[in-house]
Amino acid sequence: MIRWLFRFLFKLGILGVVLLGLFIGLVYIGGFGPIANKKELTEIKQAQASVVYSSDAKIIGKFFLTNRTNVTYNQLPKHLINALIATEDSRFYQHKGIDKTALLRVIVKTIILGNQSAGGGSTISQQLAKNIFKRKDFSVLSMPVNKTKEAILANRLENIYSKSEILTLYFNTVPFGENVYGIESAAQRYFSVSTDKLSLEQSAILVGMLKANSYYNPNKHPENALRRRNVVLHQMLKADFISEEEYDTSSRKDISTAYTNIINHNPNGYFLYHVKNKATELLNNTLKEDGTAWNVEKDGLIIETTLHAELQTQALKAREEHLKKLQKSMDSYWNILKHKKEIQQLIQSEWHQTKEYKTLKNKGISENDLKLRSKEKRLTAVFDWEEKEHKYSALDSISHYLKMINAAIYGVSPKTGAIQIYVGGNNFEYLPYNLITSEHQSASTFKPIVYAAALEKGNKPCDWINNEEKTYTDYDNWKPQNYDHTNGGYYSMVGALAKSVNIPTVATYFDVGHSKLQETANALGLDKELNPNPSTALGTNSFSLQKMVHAYVPFATRSNNVEPYYISTIKDHQGNIIYQHKATNKKQEPVLSHKTLETMQYLLKGVVDNGTAIRLKTSYTTHGDWAGKTGTSQDYSDSWFIGFNADIVIGAWVGCKYPSIHLPSRIGGGSVAALPIVGKIASHKYIDKKVNRTLAAKFPKFDDDIIKDCDCEFYREENTIEKFFDIFDKNEKTKKKKGNFFTRLFGRKKDKDSIE
Repeated sequence: MIRWLFRFLFKLGILGVVLLGLFIGLVYIGGFGPIANKKELTEIKQAQASVVYSSDAKIIGKFFLTNRTNVTYNQLPKHLINALIATEDSRFYQHKGIDKTALLRVIVKTIILGNQSAGGGSTISQQLAKNIFKRKDFSVLSMPVNKTKEAILANRLENIYSKSEILTLYFNTVPFGENVYGIESAAQRYFSVSTDKLSLEQSAILVGMLKANSYYNPNKHPENALRRRNVVLHQMLKADFISEEEYDTSSRKDISTAYTNIINHNPNGYFLYHVKNKATELLNNTLKEDGTAWNVEKDGLIIETTLHAELQTQALKAREEHLKKLQKSMDSYWNILKHKKEIQQLIQSEWHQTKEYKTLKNKGISENDLKLRSKEKRLTAVFDWEEKEHKYSALDSISHYLKMINAAIYGVSPKTGAIQIYVGGNNFEYLPYNLITSEHQSASTFKPIVYAAALEKGNKPCDWINNEEKTYTDYDNWKPQNYDHTNGGYYSMVGALAKSVNIPTVATYFDVGHSKLQETANALGLDKELNPNPSTALGTNSFSLQKMVHAYVPFATRSNNVEPYYISTIKDHQGNIIYQHKATNKKQEPVLSHKTLETMQYLLKGVVDNGTAIRLKTSYTTHGDWAGKTGTSQDYSDSWFIGFNADIVIGAWVGCKYPSIHLPSRIGGGSVAALPIVGKIASHKYIDKKVNRTLAAKFPKFDDDIIKDCDCEFYREENTIEKFFDIFDKNEKTKKKKGNFFTRLFGRKKDKDSIE
């Protein structure tokens, strides 16, 4: 009986070995799907994320299908490699991809006994095979088939690649949760450092995550990550990779992360959206060596941009701090504004445009039920500065965004056109509409163009301009007023621009003529047809913040304009240059006369020194020479400030979603709503000393004749005799700016271009 049982077990064992051999052979020849051959394994290529850098070498974004950035073996710290080997494959350097001791355990426990939880046995090479080729479903045979495939692939990989190459491939492939692949992306995500800067504790945490990357996520579950890290450290101690002292010191430390998720919550979203499109455009006519097109989401490109991370960070901070203060006033004001009929109509109109309304409407839901649905409260994800949950109805959400004060900030080098600051709105994820490129009433930021046209025509900065209110009967009895409702007397151009008064600006418009103004605007890059009416002088035409900032570039350079650019270089993953921006060396003529541009620079410096933008100096104590112009559109719906020195031009726009929703007067002026954002950027002390020098730049010496031409009072009262002649001339449709008494007594020749 015993002999029979022995023979039976022996035959059963032989049969098992034969069946196992047949099974392995079947897997080997592709009976359960093809297995990558040597050629395919040699040519392993995985999609890499393209990494976007700022001009000061900070990572500001990624473009990818898979969030992976490869590193070389030399970038892997020794303690990171040791942590992996000690924890995942202690005999890594002794085997050729298959650890026979561990494999025997897997065969007995997993395959024969069917204990799939037994696990273990997978070498680093086998895990690499699993990560690259992924497991497939073969029903009850899934585990043995996949394990066998991975063993075969591991052996092939070991015959093709060195141990260091295996480790490099592994670290570049392994997942770390949160859609993060590879050690470099993980190091940046959880600790905000590059792989070569990982500490022993950080390496142990990341290696510990490989067991269960969600459960041991140090950001979400620090307690779990701490326990797992110490297990890894203990394994390193057992393997003599670290000393007892190192273990004691490291294992006592708390979990410390520097979590950065620039994918889901990237403050540079508006800029990156533009950069991705631009990079794709620039690479359209360039092919890789194999003749295929470049792909910004797969090819691991290195995209170096012009954005300055430290400047951008301060711009974002200044924007948030300032808008939080303004929003408190707006929230109170909204309690009055929301009851107006036109606002209620706007809210309903917005509701009718929502996807929810249209879907329900198409289902035949009655208007009465739709009205009830619009008022139902529910937890709603909306953007606000406090980052808290809200229980909002659909109408509440609409009101939330309608009353929200938004801001856009745009900064450019006037010498090169490099975009250094780009804040397109409050939050790209929730509010993707780009407020840098969208158009808004330019308000008083357009007035320098009017006065530049006057200088081009031959007018002098100290010519006196009538400040008496006048009704223009040919323009629907339009009667412009100054913002402070004062009138009478005379302003010099110097004072009219510094104090941003409207009546003299309109008078200058008639003096210059529409065609001359159009010509000047075009020369400064505002190349759209201006409305042929005098309100144009006060900025009723709409332009984007980007356009207006670039219109000021010639005032900053006293010369020509520049084309904006966003990308400095694009390199492949090995650092070879594919594209490089080329500066224009061709000497260009000034867009307007040099004297006009230098005079405008001097006049706009006066706006900051003694005019409506004086807070830039008094409240924010900016260094160097600054010039600029505030702007406030009718009813405080658009607030602007564009400031510049010789090395940078920065513009800010502030307002709500629609012009019909205006800011309260106490916070709506350009000097209150927009200027402080630029002030906080320009006066901040930066780590990068080059930025500090840029923000403290001085203008070149002004010509003595220009200083003399601008040396006059802002304002003077009119006398009785001049008043008499003003009344005498009241029926003239258009007059030149008023000079002294004798000039007006004997008359001037009427300018043929004074009426357009």
